[in-house]
Amino acid sequence: MSGTRVVVFIDYQNVYHRARGSFGYESNPDPNLGHVSPFKVGDLLCSLGYPKDRNRIVTGVRVYCGKPDHRSGTSLVRFTSRQMAAWESTAGVTVKARPLVYHEVQKGGRKSKWRAQEKGVDVMLALDISIGARTDVYDVAVVFSADTDLTPALEDAANFGKRIETSTWRGPFSNRGPLKVTGHSLWNHYLDQAHFDLVRDDTDYLAA
Repeated sequence: MSGTRVVVFIDYQNVYHRARGSFGYESNPDPNLGHVSPFKVGDLLCSLGYPKDRNRIVTGVRVYCGKPDHRSGTSLVRFTSRQMAAWESTAGVTVKARPLVYHEVQKGGRKSKWRAQEKGVDVMLALDISIGARTDVYDVAVVFSADTDLTPALEDAANFGKRIETSTWRGPFSNRGPLKVTGHSLWNHYLDQAHFDLVRDDTDYLAA
């Protein structure tokens, strides 16, 4: 394929929660606020690089996330299942999910309460970044995350000669700076409220 091959890696829960924090949605009872369309995110992040390279073309958008089970509630299971199905039906989007790990935080009564935690998602993402560099899957990797656990993978890919770009939200509320790699200058795409409005997903996946 001609052109500069761009693969966008989306750490979905990190992106979702930081969108809610950055744009003041954390206090909003609607949990749907903060969701984005991976395809639109990939298209946007590719286009933001046109000033430096007009030959960029998105060859893949990869979404990494946890998958809930009944302990998170049937509504969340149904929402997530339909959301992932919608992502996977979009050409060029690949979903990589791992089951959430649950810890029982309250016993007694008729129903236990559980706390869910992602486990292994960041490792899966980091491996794909590193392996993708070594197998020449991409020329440019754009990593949308603020998770510093990914730093060694970015360093490995950069040392292998690949161009690494990052992306983070920038809003009026809680923010986190971009990922950094010692010895390399990474281009970070700051996405503000206007960018979020371009890629937001307000689909009600619980609707019939």
